[in-house]
Amino acid sequence: MRKLLCLAVVLAVVLLPLGAYVRLSQAGLGCPDWPGCYGRLSPVHAAAEIAHAMQLQPDGPVSPDKAWKEMTHRYLAGVLGMLVLGYWWQAWRQRQRLAAASLLLVLLLLQATLGMLTVTLQLRPLVVTTHLLLGMSLFALLLREAIGRYQPRVAVLPSPWRLAALLVLLLLGQIALGGWMAANQAALACQGFPRCNGNWWPDMQLAAALPGWPLAAGGHVALPAAALVAVHWLHRVGALLLLCVLVAVIWRLWCYSALRRNLCLLGLLAGLQLLLGIANVLWLRPLPVALAHHVLAMLLLALALGLLCRLQPVASWRGRIAIRERQAQPAAILVRNWPGKRSGMHGE
Repeated sequence: MRKLLCLAVVLAVVLLPLGAYVRLSQAGLGCPDWPGCYGRLSPVHAAAEIAHAMQLQPDGPVSPDKAWKEMTHRYLAGVLGMLVLGYWWQAWRQRQRLAAASLLLVLLLLQATLGMLTVTLQLRPLVVTTHLLLGMSLFALLLREAIGRYQPRVAVLPSPWRLAALLVLLLLGQIALGGWMAANQAALACQGFPRCNGNWWPDMQLAAALPGWPLAAGGHVALPAAALVAVHWLHRVGALLLLCVLVAVIWRLWCYSALRRNLCLLGLLAGLQLLLGIANVLWLRPLPVALAHHVLAMLLLALALGLLCRLQPVASWRGRIAIRERQAQPAAILVRNWPGKRSGMHGE
């Protein structure tokens, strides 16, 4: 079962960036129907339909190159679906990890449905954003099930656990904001960094930036320019808030030596992600940088979720006292060995 899951994780590592590449290279409608390409198995079998579409709209979304990008993504998604289904089948037969396998299967079915809606509803931003968010959550859960659950858990106080849970929620919100920004073509709505269009508080329309606004306005409509600025600005504010919470998490959990490797990796990736976000703005979102930004977001979510799953909050007062004593022990040793203490200097 674990080998099957590891294979699914490897495939997801390829599939998610490929999905971002399809979207960023404007190939999302390379095959405008689902699940085939013009009802055919591959772009080769649909060559006549693709050629006809190109004659009608030479600069449109359909071309052989874009069709292959889209169909390659669908083929790999189909293989991933078979792997998850196989894992669920084994879990059901062996009566092991059935709840987790069922959750993965449900998420996969939802993701497949959203993949269909993404194409048939012509890339509606709300559907594209939900598709992205669910895909990253599915990857994080696959990674957790394949690797994370074999790592030993660490007993911690409830407050650091709540901070880590807040970090995961904020990451999900930030990924959703990033997906909403990309789906609405708002990645370049704010020029310059750290100011947005030369202002700390730019001219923007916050109310129209919310995902419910297009539905309230009557369906698939483009956001006004001021709303695009608001979406981009909110993504920056979200990044700042996320960094503050991440620093708090590292500070509160650093005393647990078993977690320091995870915390260092989390901090390193967050720093790289921040630099990539700035580079995206200053260099006008080149495709490699935008893809790297997407991949790091995926890894950050997986790491944060893995960290949260390793934490075991202790509810009993005896457990809390034991943890506080262990936390206080290194400080006591440090004070005893301090040079000023041994020599009688520094006010002793």
